[in-house]
Amino acid sequence: MSTRGGAGHFLAGPGNEKMVTRKHYALIGAFVIVLGTAFIGITLWLAFGDFTRDYQTYLIYMEESVSGLYVDAPVKFRGVEVGRVNALDLRPDNPQQVRITLAIESGVPITVDTVATLAFQGLTGIASVDLSGGRADSPLLQPRPGEEYPILKTGPSLFTRFDTVVSEVIANLNLVAQDAHELMNGKNLDNAEKILANLESVTGALAVQRERLEGGVEGLAELLDNGGQASAQLPALVTRLDQTAEAVRTMAEDIAGTSRVIREGVQASRRDLRGLTRQTLPEFQSLLAEIRELVGSLRQISRRLEEDPRRILYGPTLELPGPGE
Repeated sequence: MSTRGGAGHFLAGPGNEKMVTRKHYALIGAFVIVLGTAFIGITLWLAFGDFTRDYQTYLIYMEESVSGLYVDAPVKFRGVEVGRVNALDLRPDNPQQVRITLAIESGVPITVDTVATLAFQGLTGIASVDLSGGRADSPLLQPRPGEEYPILKTGPSLFTRFDTVVSEVIANLNLVAQDAHELMNGKNLDNAEKILANLESVTGALAVQRERLEGGVEGLAELLDNGGQASAQLPALVTRLDQTAEAVRTMAEDIAGTSRVIREGVQASRRDLRGLTRQTLPEFQSLLAEIRELVGSLRQISRRLEEDPRRILYGPTLELPGPGE
């Protein structure tokens, strides 16, 4: 019994307790190392992005303010995030422009007509780079001779366009104010007062003639009523006119038929008259010749009676025979 008790006492001694404590420390240290490594990896991934993707570098030059844009700001192509902002600095040869370095995924089709603009998220002031445009048949953007990276075209942001429009509106309002100030000089004010006085006179005259105007309005209303009644009777009148036109057309056709019959009768009469003329013309000519002879005889008788009227009673004078007859 003492031996078993001694063995149990030996296992629970101070040396065994130190060995168990060391194993616990080793496990805790390994866990801390693994957790620290994972934390460092996650931190690096969040800081520098996904190392498994290939990115290409592009440059853009902005002449407007890039307030709200920051390093690692997203770069979006038609709303899809395709990269990030790598750097922001002033252009060395032109401090009026801001040089923005972009890291964009290699598979994104950046063409020569792709345009980069600043996009702001609501009223927060946080900005990002928005890419738009680019036809499918356009060539890909390449670095120009002497340039290290391709340079994207830029366009004005929404705020810039809005500021431009507001500035133009304010400038136009200033011009209108200046024109109004020049218009309201002393001479024009006098003319305006005269116009107002004339308007007052006209309104007074209109007030005096109000009864006449009311009567005219009533007459106009009555005229409109009569016009409405006349327009209501217009279909019947049109029907009557159509009937009258039909009757006139029928009468014209009858007249045309009558004239055709008359023309045919005249032509037939002309043919008969020509035949009659051919038959009676010789006899008529003979009659004219006899009448001419008769007229000649009557002229001789008349001339002889004028020379000796006694011939009517005594007849012609007989001449006495001469001597020796």
